[in-house]
Amino acid sequence: MTNYYHFDDQEKKVLCDIPSPLLVMQISHDGFRLLLISRGVEKFFHIPHDQAESFIMRFNENPKRVIHQDDLIYLYKASQHLEMHPEKFFKAIIRLAPEHFKETYVNVSGDFQMRGHTKLLFLHLSDITKQHQSLITASQTSDHLSMLLNRILFTTQTCIFWKDTQRRFLGANKAFLDYYGFAGLEVILGKTDEEMGWHINPDPFKNDELRVIQNGESTYRVHGTCIVKGKVRDIVASKSPLYLNGVIVGLVGSFEDVTADYQQREEINQLNQALVRSLKNEEQANKAKADFMARMSHDMRTPLTTVMGLSEQGIEGADSERDRQLFDQIRAASGYLLSLLNDILDVEKFDAGKMRKYDEVFDLNKLHEQVLNMVSPNALKKRQQLTFTPSPIPHQPYMFSDCRWLAQILINLIDNAIKYTPLDGQVSWQVRYQDQHDGRVMVTYTIADTGVGMSEEFMRHMYEPFSQAMNTESRYATSTGLGLSIVKSAIELFGGDIDCQSKLGQGTTFTVNLPLDYASVNQVEAFHRKAISVDDHLEDLKGKHLLLCEDVAINAGIIINILEKYGMSCDHASNGQEGLEMLAHHHYDAILMDIRMPVMDGLTAARTIRETNQDIPIIALSANTYKEDIEKSLEAGMNAHIGKPIDKRELLETILTCTS
Repeated sequence: MTNYYHFDDQEKKVLCDIPSPLLVMQISHDGFRLLLISRGVEKFFHIPHDQAESFIMRFNENPKRVIHQDDLIYLYKASQHLEMHPEKFFKAIIRLAPEHFKETYVNVSGDFQMRGHTKLLFLHLSDITKQHQSLITASQTSDHLSMLLNRILFTTQTCIFWKDTQRRFLGANKAFLDYYGFAGLEVILGKTDEEMGWHINPDPFKNDELRVIQNGESTYRVHGTCIVKGKVRDIVASKSPLYLNGVIVGLVGSFEDVTADYQQREEINQLNQALVRSLKNEEQANKAKADFMARMSHDMRTPLTTVMGLSEQGIEGADSERDRQLFDQIRAASGYLLSLLNDILDVEKFDAGKMRKYDEVFDLNKLHEQVLNMVSPNALKKRQQLTFTPSPIPHQPYMFSDCRWLAQILINLIDNAIKYTPLDGQVSWQVRYQDQHDGRVMVTYTIADTGVGMSEEFMRHMYEPFSQAMNTESRYATSTGLGLSIVKSAIELFGGDIDCQSKLGQGTTFTVNLPLDYASVNQVEAFHRKAISVDDHLEDLKGKHLLLCEDVAINAGIIINILEKYGMSCDHASNGQEGLEMLAHHHYDAILMDIRMPVMDGLTAARTIRETNQDIPIIALSANTYKEDIEKSLEAGMNAHIGKPIDKRELLETILTCTS
């Protein structure tokens, strides 16, 4: 006699209150016994709650009244299978007994549990009658679908095949057979890939298919190679398991020939590698170029400092007008050489994308005045009428922008107008303003001349480096062809634009629009506090004792000559290490520090000084004049940076500012 399992009250309540359909049965040698049903079963079979126990009793008396006889036998065999393999989980479709229920198909999933020596089966139910009816309807047209499927397989260009669980071919479509050049299926039926011998390395394909068959995984576009008609081809294969009644019975797969794609990819990869090598070579070349330009700048500015300094002294000490003119010509020639050097370096910086705007406060009216003073002598030499027509600035003249580049743009354009306008010609420079009401003002410069003009052909490439128009004036004008290229690049730094109107023999008009920012009140106040006029404070320089660190003796002599002329005294060190030793034994009001020196450079010397002395002013004297060079000097602890060739006025003003 079978002892039936009894749940404790709490577990029974939990199981009975489950809202999904759940039957709990006990398995014995002679069949099932229904122990309890959930609320979901009551709803599933439309059983009133108070009749649940009656339903259980009726089921146990005759299970055939609830479950179709054939399916009841199947269910019992399945439960025995679960008993032998309790780790398994099974699914089945059963029918309810037709004499008590309308035709109903139920999907059953079973879990097996052992409670001591008692075997329990937990069955979860779901109604699939509608889906089953759809399958029946579909089966009625299966012959038609089979014909349609065969037609699709025959005509599709994708290679399709299917195999059994031993990875042996069961079939393939026409595209598959044509790809390998097989006359019929008999060539491959019952064989594996390894037996066909068309893979150089069959392991990846074998492992891929085992995952599909054993684990039920699907793979997509797995790359491999195969031998087709004596040639190695690249393919990508996709595979999925084939199921029958929930059991994997094989796999179906497809593949595509991607040889052309992979060859193209390999070519692109080789091109990319070549490009990377080329870029590395270009980077090395650019670095070598930048190093060369930096060295050239330094090595040319150093002798220019000597030439311009000596010519300045020669002008001041000349005994005759002829001598003064000779020294003035030397100074003018060295000034042109310096401007040529600056232009070459500027073009290189723009081309390398390294040029930046460095904003500071400046008086726009005074900048215009300085530009006018610089260009007027050239116009005077050619007896030209140079007119400057400014408009009133809407709010204030103080701007916060890059005054160096603004001045450079104007000087280049006005100098070009003067250069390419014949004797007794006219050059005009107009300025207009349009307030932008956002702390900015749009400044429009119009520079017009009555010169030789430009051809349409030249205007198409006039902003390219080294472009020069060939005309009567250009034959006598000294020019590198870099000016307009620099102007265009500098205007783009400001976010502005430039327009040119010109005709041969009728002159040229350039219109430049530049957005400038107004300086704030605090910036203007700081600007006024910093500004010192050297002319009013020359007496303050007398008696100051300076240390000059400079490795070029002749340049040191020129600088010392300037300092002594204005009542200052100076000690000279030929490198940074000597400068540190002299500073340790003497008091100085300021240090003038060259950057590139033997033994110890100026940046290292400045950092060393700042470790123990934060007060003494250090002024850099350097042939490296870009803003990043200035920033390096300031980061090393210097107070200011003066570029070579040395401008006497800038030198005096900087010493005065740093020592006041």
